[in-house]
Amino acid sequence: MKEMIYQTVCPGCNMGCGLYIREDEEGMLAVDFMKSSPANLGKLCRFGMQLPHHYSKATSMVGGVEASIEDAVQAASIKLKGAKNVAMLAVGATTSEEHLAFCRIADAMSIVVNTGIRAYGEIPSECHPAVGMGLPLEDIEQAKRIALFVDPYTQYPLLVRRLRAAKRNGATIVAVGWQDMNLADENKYIGPDQYESELGLDSDSIIITDVHPHTDPEQVKQVLNLALMTGARSLFMKPFVDSTGAQLLSKGKGHKGLRELMDGINEGSIKTLVTLNSDPLELMPNSDEAAGTLEKLDTLIVITSREGAVNKLAHIVIGTEPLYAKAGSFMNVEGQVLNNSGTGTSGIDAMSTLAQNLGGAAFDFQALHNKVLESIVQEYTRPKYRELVCKLMETAEVGDGRGNLVCVSNPFMWFDQPDDNDFVMVNMNMVKKLGLRKGGMITLTSDAGTVNVRYTVRDVPDGLILSMKKLPVATGSTTEVAMEAA
Repeated sequence: MKEMIYQTVCPGCNMGCGLYIREDEEGMLAVDFMKSSPANLGKLCRFGMQLPHHYSKATSMVGGVEASIEDAVQAASIKLKGAKNVAMLAVGATTSEEHLAFCRIADAMSIVVNTGIRAYGEIPSECHPAVGMGLPLEDIEQAKRIALFVDPYTQYPLLVRRLRAAKRNGATIVAVGWQDMNLADENKYIGPDQYESELGLDSDSIIITDVHPHTDPEQVKQVLNLALMTGARSLFMKPFVDSTGAQLLSKGKGHKGLRELMDGINEGSIKTLVTLNSDPLELMPNSDEAAGTLEKLDTLIVITSREGAVNKLAHIVIGTEPLYAKAGSFMNVEGQVLNNSGTGTSGIDAMSTLAQNLGGAAFDFQALHNKVLESIVQEYTRPKYRELVCKLMETAEVGDGRGNLVCVSNPFMWFDQPDDNDFVMVNMNMVKKLGLRKGGMITLTSDAGTVNVRYTVRDVPDGLILSMKKLPVATGSTTEVAMEAA
């Protein structure tokens, strides 16, 4: 049987893990390892191994009826021409070239493309390179000391082999977080005011943290200050295949947070939303609540390569080829441009027509690709900024059935895909205090509602409820919740 083989990059995060996708004549997909890929040397995490489930082909729709992509573009043009209160969202889950094309549509309407990451809107622009640029992954292996503010096993599994290599080279690792990490030489449960004195960092050190749509901007500022005071280099991991490219190509403008966009829709200041490979139902903690918000829009236009839940709510869907089949490239967390072997340009061609219909200029794939190459981050240079003023991050007073819920982001969470981690973690002290039954459930209540969820006992701090899946009661990086036995 004849089959097509595509060289592509895993969309699960911004590491840039190379792989092959094989597609047979009946459209069945399979994953093959790419040992020559420098980011992952052929290794894939659990999400990467399940990629065929991720690629569900999108269908163009107008008013809930299947349409040609040309008709969908014309319908979108009519809706957007002269429209007021329009917002655009692209989190970086497609090629850099498509993101740039999306920016050209925004230019034609004199608006900006929001990446959904609130932190970019709240830190000074001179700090953006420190957050967006990253550093070569192989530099991790040469660091003398590494401070981890992420859980690499859950969030960025291919980081683990870099960290193990660093340890073989003599590095020490200190983890700052929510539970003991076997990989670390030290595990510390400390506040930001102790980072500089307790972590023992210097100019030979690397700080590894992350930034995503639900990151508290104050967390980003704390890490930037730590890097500034100690001379350590910082690496901000990111959740989508082209997160680095999207931030860089958006020129630092816009970057309204995802929750701010949803609030704008609820308040009526946003009447039309245009998304590019970005599904708010998957990205928000509460999918049902997000659906209710999107239903308030006058017009929802979705440009996508996947058959996601948001497509069913959209007034217009412009369906493009699957991500692996696109011509284009992705900018990974190192700032390296990684090329797709696909040749499809239906998404770019559709957006060029849309831009022209809105008064903008025409463009093609090659022109966009050349522009992307001009924007390559070739090597790390230490960004220049001054110490940032940080607010105190609010957490609940532990006790009397109250605690703090932390949902640890990971690829399964961002794409709302089934995973085995269908429970929260609490310590034995909380089990006894709350009277939780073995095999029972815990009830969590916040301002966003109530949920019952299974639990397991782990060695986590008292009052902490740790989750590896998204929960509808979450309202931010840390959510104050009331707890009781279900």
